[in-house]
Amino acid sequence: MTNSTEHSVETSPSGIKGIHHIGISVSNLTESLAFFEGATTLVCHSREGFSGTGLAVAAPEEVAILKGPNGYIELMQFSSTTHGDAQAIPVEGPGITHMCVQSPADLGMYNLFKNQQAKAVTRGTGPVDLGGYGVHYAYLRNADQTMFEVEEIDKPQFDGPVWVAHIALVSHDIDRLVDFYSRMLGIAPYRRADKVAGPRIEEVTNLDKAKIRAAWFNVGNMVLELWEYVSPATPDTGAARPFEKLGYNKYTFEVTNLESEVIRLTALGINFTGPVLKTPAGREAYATDPDGNCFSVLQLDKDSLSIDHLSNISWETA
Repeated sequence: MTNSTEHSVETSPSGIKGIHHIGISVSNLTESLAFFEGATTLVCHSREGFSGTGLAVAAPEEVAILKGPNGYIELMQFSSTTHGDAQAIPVEGPGITHMCVQSPADLGMYNLFKNQQAKAVTRGTGPVDLGGYGVHYAYLRNADQTMFEVEEIDKPQFDGPVWVAHIALVSHDIDRLVDFYSRMLGIAPYRRADKVAGPRIEEVTNLDKAKIRAAWFNVGNMVLELWEYVSPATPDTGAARPFEKLGYNKYTFEVTNLESEVIRLTALGINFTGPVLKTPAGREAYATDPDGNCFSVLQLDKDSLSIDHLSNISWETA
């Protein structure tokens, strides 16, 4: 959930351009493409992936790239012997719990998800109005138990039917994670909230007596959203998981100069998982945050794939 109070756009002064793509491991690529097209209106842009093998033991069997107005989504189908059975990450985490897609309210994206057999996590029969400011929220899961947040907006500030709004990380120690991403991105969160609670929050999360702490970073083209559930408490079990396991497996920041960013981030104490990898998209270095969430920094070979050619957040962050 993005917050409802307007703030000035604040983007990173580092060499990080924004979130280039979000990676998702899927059990069946054909079914996943049909799901995304039907639920989000996003269609296959390419069958050539960005990541190659990534951190997996073996390369995915099939890959597809979805192109949104402001970023990409990479779907990867690994062998069934490595991706395992569908297993939901709890709403309260820890880990990469969901990505958020926004749409004009009159599109009815919640119902598009339901028409694709997504199962609602949120209570009731539709998105929840949290505060009368024109945004309606709902969580749903697909057949792989991957969770999505749908935000239906009465007066969207983006053009078109969909906007890839944010990737959400849930941590047992939000202060540690805020410090990590503040240093990495070179900016502070544009807003923090320590008392997110109430009946509407319980409806959205389907958690009784839910109490949440939150922080939001504007990274240019998307928002990086951090949560800590105070009640029920986010477990201190770490977020690390196999790259092949069904669900979100990475979020990738596009950078101008990979070598410079690796040097800068290493000096900040960020530990990379190995050497720079040559991938189909360019050169990529993987790292983990303090919780074990997997992210990467990527320098592209082809300028045509850069998020420079996509839309940024041009309005006051809300």
